[in-house]
Amino acid sequence: MTVHDHYTHECPQCAAYYIPFDEDVPCPRCSLVEKDRHDFVPLAVASVRWNIDMYGSYVPGAWFVGGLGDHLLLIVFHIFQRWSKQQEQAFAAAIEEELASRGDWGDQAYLKPHIALLAQRIYDEMQKD
Repeated sequence: MTVHDHYTHECPQCAAYYIPFDEDVPCPRCSLVEKDRHDFVPLAVASVRWNIDMYGSYVPGAWFVGGLGDHLLLIVFHIFQRWSKQQEQAFAAAIEEELASRGDWGDQAYLKPHIALLAQRIYDEMQKD
């Protein structure tokens, strides 16, 4: 058991999949800033913490992807896991390495900077406690 987010969102202007997680986060493909937001960061923080507290790993042993939120959470888990093995490096380096290691993003390459921003935002929020 862990904390999931089955949220999926598609930009009404360009049909890109992304999560509008903060007020000023635009669509990573067309830059549209929508009014509606999804409170993803607190949920992601809870999920990351749950995994490390319950499993001793940022990446759970099993993970069902039920939507875009779950897909991005899994990538975030791997970023945190990579960082935990090399904590002398900046978290941003772990983000960059993990995203680069995932190969060809095809027509979803626009998600790379979006996930980087999201992962950094989650990390920053976790540092507040």
